[in-house]
Amino acid sequence: MHTIVLHGCDLVDGTGTDPRHGVDIVVAGGTIREIVPTRPADAYGTVDEIVDAAGMLMIPGLINNHTHGTAYGPLFPSGHVGLPHEQVLANLDRHLLEGTTTVLCVDGFVTAEALARTGEAHPINVKLASCNTPACLAAATIADGGGLTEANRMFTARHAVRAGAVALGEIGAGHTLGGGGASYMYIPAEVERRTGVKITPRQANGLKTAVLGRHISEKAFDRDRVEEALASAGLTGTLSVEDTCEIVSGIVLPAFDIALNGLAEAAAQAREAGVPVLVHNAAASMTQVASIAETDVPLIAGHSNHSSFELREAVEHAGRLKEMGAIVDVSTLDTFGAQRLTTGPELLYAMFSAGVVDTISTDYAGGHHDPILLAIDRSIRAGVVSLPAAVAMATANVADAIPGVAPRRGRVLPGTIADLVLTDPAELHHVGIVMVGGEIVARAGRRVAA
Repeated sequence: MHTIVLHGCDLVDGTGTDPRHGVDIVVAGGTIREIVPTRPADAYGTVDEIVDAAGMLMIPGLINNHTHGTAYGPLFPSGHVGLPHEQVLANLDRHLLEGTTTVLCVDGFVTAEALARTGEAHPINVKLASCNTPACLAAATIADGGGLTEANRMFTARHAVRAGAVALGEIGAGHTLGGGGASYMYIPAEVERRTGVKITPRQANGLKTAVLGRHISEKAFDRDRVEEALASAGLTGTLSVEDTCEIVSGIVLPAFDIALNGLAEAAAQAREAGVPVLVHNAAASMTQVASIAETDVPLIAGHSNHSSFELREAVEHAGRLKEMGAIVDVSTLDTFGAQRLTTGPELLYAMFSAGVVDTISTDYAGGHHDPILLAIDRSIRAGVVSLPAAVAMATANVADAIPGVAPRRGRVLPGTIADLVLTDPAELHHVGIVMVGGEIVARAGRRVAA
């Protein structure tokens, strides 16, 4: 039996309890055999490896409940053309080296066969959510649908759950509900097609908000704001206000109501299937999300720190959802790095401070997501969350919220599967070793060859 001893580390075990200092973790046959106060290395006799972990921090492998581009197949719940397989594997490498050992792919139209091929190619545990309900499929077909084959269309949510999908999601995405996907993909592409001018996601978002508002309504149109947004994007004299309205409305509105109505439809199917439903929680969908929270379906309110929310609005909305029993998720997005749509960590910090957060994910942020451990590290430094609580939000809380996503994972306890991350307590995102199923699969920022 393959045995590894992780020697002399500190431990935050995912349960939310205080750290333990100076422990040895014995991993045998893929599971954690024992956790004991550290003792001399030679006390273990013949083992396959003893890892000197003195001064390092051991945590459970992270369980990321909101990822895109992590399985072969159409990208996003808009059914966009899938990424090349090499890019999917590179995305999984990135998550792995950030300390993630399980991802839930919420692209929504991935088939079981494509998921299996992804799993064979990478050590991360990749699990599937489906958004293939009638309304979501209709919205995807209108908004994009360029990557949907007949096999994708036929692999309905009901089929997906029978084949092992652990949730329905992402229901109502930024690409069908006028969110970030419209701002970093579809609006810039159409503006460039018409004018030859490249605009940034933030500039596109400014155009979108000026035309339709944060909550996506034609009544929110503001001519002065549209003119200001055009000037900010360098488009004055190139696009008229009317042209801008045509572009934004033509991209966002055709699928919007269908996608919005699809939230309740998907929740009903999730209840019937006995799985949670993970929904796009943003200013445009918050009323429908709250309505679902009033029912008995297990609900995960994805990226509840979405950039379309105002700070007080987001905190109060999350508090109401939590009171009704929903799981409130926040995403790192690109909060600390690229900031192509986010403007900084203030909203994330406010939600931690208010005590309304249950789980932490990354989302995609146009491929620019920040590592979960970076967000945890910065939030701890800001004094808005404790290390044990934050680690639980990224591990055990996720496993509990979605029972099928990571059975026997998410906690460092005897008898659990040894998905482990050894990292630097002074810089949590500086990951040293990643272990999946008792095997070391990454060291010092590099994948280990199988």
